[in-house]
Amino acid sequence: MRVSIASEPAMPGAVNLDWADARPRLAVVLDGLTESPQTGCVHGTAWYVARLGARLLRRLDGPTPLAEGLALAVAEVAAEHPGCDLRHPGSPGSTVSIVRQTATGAEYLVLADSPVVLDTAGGPVAVIDDSWKALATPDLAAAAERGTRDDLARFIADQQSQRNTPGGYWIARTEPEAAAHALTGTVDGVRGALLASDGAALLVTDYGLLDWRGYLDLGYRAGPAGIITATRTAEHADPHRTRWPRQKVSDDATAAVCLFAPANEEGPLP
Repeated sequence: MRVSIASEPAMPGAVNLDWADARPRLAVVLDGLTESPQTGCVHGTAWYVARLGARLLRRLDGPTPLAEGLALAVAEVAAEHPGCDLRHPGSPGSTVSIVRQTATGAEYLVLADSPVVLDTAGGPVAVIDDSWKALATPDLAAAAERGTRDDLARFIADQQSQRNTPGGYWIARTEPEAAAHALTGTVDGVRGALLASDGAALLVTDYGLLDWRGYLDLGYRAGPAGIITATRTAEHADPHRTRWPRQKVSDDATAAVCLFAPANEEGPLP
């Protein structure tokens, strides 16, 4: 499997809370959740995704089941900062998207709304869990779209209260049991795959400018950087967020384009 990755923060010079890396048969994308002023952790989201990502690569570069490896990685990162209040709802967290090549296709794991799109002869297979959108109260969602600092803080607090709880939605944070709520599966005959943070999937999920077939084709043609460029072009054409109401003009954006190939052709894409 040959993998090409691109990632950039929402604004030049800002901290990028996304993370991505790959091995010859494994690709991982993490989308760290926006931090709130109230948190029980002194380390921050960028620290969290870097630690979690490194442990996922180590755990899953082999036969370990994806959900099992995720649970172990979450527990390992939690053990790294025992002095923090790991029960605080503002603890750093992340979405998780994983693809691992098999002898006949690919395994996938998706926790929350960063999609995995698998390219098969029968068409794209898109895996995403955006159930959090149905849980946001209308007033808070509308307030978040106005985008003031107070509005966003209220929206984040509302989301935090629904994370990793029964009836809510699940992310990677401090609870290993969250891994059991991930979407997992195996698909045969996969020719390629695209993993993305939600900020790099907006061309399909929110802006409706592409379908998943067109999204894959853009990734193959222009690479992951081309996906981010197209996303930024759309966002800069809507600076006041009127065509596409959203919390902020741009988000961190990360994409990984995977081309499945025989073992002797594995390696990074040019």
